[in-house]
Amino acid sequence: MRIPRISIQIIPLLAACVIQFSASAQRYEVGDIVENFTLVNRANGEEVSLYDMEGKIVFLEWFAYWCPFCQAAAGDIGPGIVDYYATRGGNPNNLEVMHVSLNLQGGAETQTQNFVNFFNLGLVLNDFDRAVASRFQPSNQPIFAIINGVANSSSHQQWELLYSETGYQSLSAPIETFRSVIDSVGAAAGDAPTITVQPASQTVESGTELSLSVTFVSDSETTFQWRRDGEDIAGATSNPYVLPNAQAANAGEYTVAVTNASGTTLSEAATIDLILGFTDSLIAQGVPADQRGFDDDPDRDGIINAYEFLSRSNANDPSSGAPPAVFTQTIDGDAYLMFSFYVDPSIQSIVPRVQFSVTPAFTTDFLSPMLEEETTVDGLTRFTFRSTTRLQDASQFARLQMSVN
Repeated sequence: MRIPRISIQIIPLLAACVIQFSASAQRYEVGDIVENFTLVNRANGEEVSLYDMEGKIVFLEWFAYWCPFCQAAAGDIGPGIVDYYATRGGNPNNLEVMHVSLNLQGGAETQTQNFVNFFNLGLVLNDFDRAVASRFQPSNQPIFAIINGVANSSSHQQWELLYSETGYQSLSAPIETFRSVIDSVGAAAGDAPTITVQPASQTVESGTELSLSVTFVSDSETTFQWRRDGEDIAGATSNPYVLPNAQAANAGEYTVAVTNASGTTLSEAATIDLILGFTDSLIAQGVPADQRGFDDDPDRDGIINAYEFLSRSNANDPSSGAPPAVFTQTIDGDAYLMFSFYVDPSIQSIVPRVQFSVTPAFTTDFLSPMLEEETTVDGLTRFTFRSTTRLQDASQFARLQMSVN
């Protein structure tokens, strides 16, 4: 029986060893996203997929053991790429470089293993029918492809083909060319900001300060843009956002766009309601300008403007509202001095404080107050306090002290 001879002619002037083939699959171009593929690890027969290499820069190198250009490439790529990046902990952005050899020659295990051992190849996959190789180059070997497997890279899309070439000796500086491509891959940009505390809805008095803030986590420098009713607020680019003199026109739904290098996170909406502030309320009630002081009593009903505002009564109408009430109450057989008053809970600019004392001047001998009851009446909150000291023969006095917040 005559055994046919196969003659392979190697032409030194060529840069690649020639094997002709035909392929129907469309070839990848640089910039394309490489689809996942699975090949067999020739060392153990297990399947290995491209996407198993996520997070790394993947350097693919197809070879056939008998190809002199493959031998030349393997001899340079071992020290120039594999060892080079291993000793440096990856590319300049600390991204691991994964070198994968792909064997194109089937049926020659001994010769191929000698090639693998001689060049100390690491992971070697079998691509005998060139099912994967044909997607990168139409023929010949060695074939090189560099793919970015890093998600959220600052420079490239994940699984983007960065480089593809056939041949080796035709490259004037192949190792430098490969390194240039590998070094261009930027690290993962990280995550967009995470908002941990959303802006708070609030009721604000006209003429007072509106302050909105957001708490967030970000792994890079962050910028802010506050919006009202979906529209950017000019100059509102700080956190917190402070409006020192809020007016009715500032009511609305507020959000903030928090942005870093990785993206933008939009906060939930905070509803800002505006009510009349102290001065605006007195103006609306027709109180003369010279009677709009904190302690003034324009309607002469014995209730100063501060409490009229706090309890939402009309400072210019003596029939409106009622002063705080002082009375006694027996609790468990003991008499105590009681003090009750009303406040609008949305008012934050005036802070009420109950004081008890044994002297009418309230200069010394203060007694501790205790909240006895808190109820809601027609949208107002009624607070009732009592002295913690029982009424004895000595008199006790109570008053409501109000201060500007």
